[in-house]
Amino acid sequence: MSETPLLDQIIKNVRVVRPHHDAVERLDLGIKDGKFAQIAPNISPDKGKEVLDGKNLLGFPGVVDAHMHIGIYQPLDKDAVTESKAAAMGGVTTSLNYIRTGQYYLNKGGSYRDFFQKC
Repeated sequence: MSETPLLDQIIKNVRVVRPHHDAVERLDLGIKDGKFAQIAPNISPDKGKEVLDGKNLLGFPGVVDAHMHIGIYQPLDKDAVTESKAAAMGGVTTSLNYIRTGQYYLNKGGSYRDFFQKC
C-alpha cells in the first residue's frame, strides 16, 4: 500500500539557483500549504498529491523590491494592479512602496501624518 502524500505539489526537474551556492543544481521542489516544504534531488512522486514537470526551467528565490513607486503617474488603484503584475513577472515576491507626499503622488502634499490619515 502506498504511503499518504505529504506534499500538495512536487515540481520535478528544476534548475535551482540559491544564495551561497556556487552552482545551479537540478532539484525537485516540494510544496505544502503554499510554501516550500522540501527542496531536494529526486523527491519521490508518491509523496505528492500532484506532480508537475519543471521542464528544466530555472527556479530563483523571490526578490524583495524595497523601493517601488505606485500611484505616481496613474491613480493608485490602477497603477497598483499593473505595477504589481509587472513586479511578479520579474520575480518580485515582496515590495515596499515609496510614498512621496509632494507633487505627483495623488497630487497631495503635507506631512506623512496628515497624508496617511487620508489614505
